[in-house]
Amino acid sequence: MSDSQSTESSASSQRFDGGMFLYDKPVLLSKEAHGNMGLSRSEQPYAFVRDVKGLPVVVNELQTAQKHYPIVFSDFENPVLIAVVGIIDDKNLFVNDAGEWAADLYVPSYARCHPFAFAHREGDEFAVVIDESSNAISSSPEVPFFDGDDLSEVTQQRVDFCGQLNEAKQSTIAFCQRIKDLGLLNGQRVTQTTDDGSEEKIADYVSIDPSRLNELDKDTLQELHQDGSLSAIFAQLFSLENWNRLIARRNRLLEIN
Repeated sequence: MSDSQSTESSASSQRFDGGMFLYDKPVLLSKEAHGNMGLSRSEQPYAFVRDVKGLPVVVNELQTAQKHYPIVFSDFENPVLIAVVGIIDDKNLFVNDAGEWAADLYVPSYARCHPFAFAHREGDEFAVVIDESSNAISSSPEVPFFDGDDLSEVTQQRVDFCGQLNEAKQSTIAFCQRIKDLGLLNGQRVTQTTDDGSEEKIADYVSIDPSRLNELDKDTLQELHQDGSLSAIFAQLFSLENWNRLIARRNRLLEIN
C-alpha cells in the first residue's frame, strides 16, 4: 500500500473476517479508519492479478469475455464461471511485467472492482470492503474516499460498480446451479502437440457438454431460451475456441523470454 504501508491502520478493529480471492488485507471501509485515505494512480494497476491463471466472471459479461478467454467452470460441486488467463504456470498471460493488462482486451469485472468489494453482513445487508494491501490506496490520495461524512463521487461510482457486480453474482450462482442440476457439466482436457509429436496436457477443465445439451427436451430448452440462459450457455461453449489462442500466446511469450 503506497505511502501508508508503514503505519498500522486503525481499521484493525474493522477487520473483515473472511477470505476474499486476491484481497490480501480486506477491511471494512469506514470514515473513522479511512477518513484521510483514498485512491492514487497505480503504476502497476493489475500487478495483483499477475500470478493467477483464472478470474471469476459473471453471466452478464460472458458475451464480451468469451471473445478473448476460454470460460470454464471451477468444479462440479459448486461451479463458478472462470475466465482462463493462464495455463500450466501460475502466470497471467495478459498482464505484463509493468502490471498492465494487454491493450484492447476485456478486463474481467472482478479485477476492475479491486480494491473495493462487497461483503455479506447480517441478513441481507452488505458492507463495503477495501483491500488495504493495494498499491492504489494512499494516505496522500489524488481522490479521497470521503467528502465530508459521505463517500466522494468517485468512490461512490466505484462502490456502485461493485454493487452491480454483486447483484450479477447472484444470478450467476443461480445459472451455475441450473447447469449443474441439468447434468450438463462434463470434464474435458486440452492438449498441444509438441515438436517430437507427443501430446502435452495443457489443462483439465469442466465445461458444458454439447451432446448433453442436445439431449434436453424442448420444454427445458425453451425455458433456457426465455430466461437468457441459453445465450450464456452458447457463449461459454464458443469461448472454448480461445484455448488455441491462449496456447499460442503462451508459446510466443516463451519464445520472447
